[in-house]
Amino acid sequence: MKKLLFTAGVMVIMAMAMALATYNKVFHDKYNVKKDSTLGKADCAVCHVKPKGGKLNAYGKDLSDAMKAEKSKKLTPAILAKVEGLDSDKDGKKNIDEIKADSNPGQ
Repeated sequence: MKKLLFTAGVMVIMAMAMALATYNKVFHDKYNVKKDSTLGKADCAVCHVKPKGGKLNAYGKDLSDAMKAEKSKKLTPAILAKVEGLDSDKDGKKNIDEIKADSNPGQ
């Protein structure tokens, strides 16, 4: 029984990691993010409060809302485009302007 629970737990963790990697890929591909850039180094912290995931930041919440509105469990370039005109972190700059400036739109 312990082996079964352990195996199931490992599979869930792997599935979550793959999902997050997919989200990063969509974001990086759409905005041509380089690994050594600020956004590239931010990793999951573009959408999450912490670099390893967990609680969503303001940008991540806006993306989540856009995905729900589209009834999608996948992040797509079209969904990313829907939040470009927002100012998720309320700093006076639109998300797309922050992304183009290699600045995190969620912080």
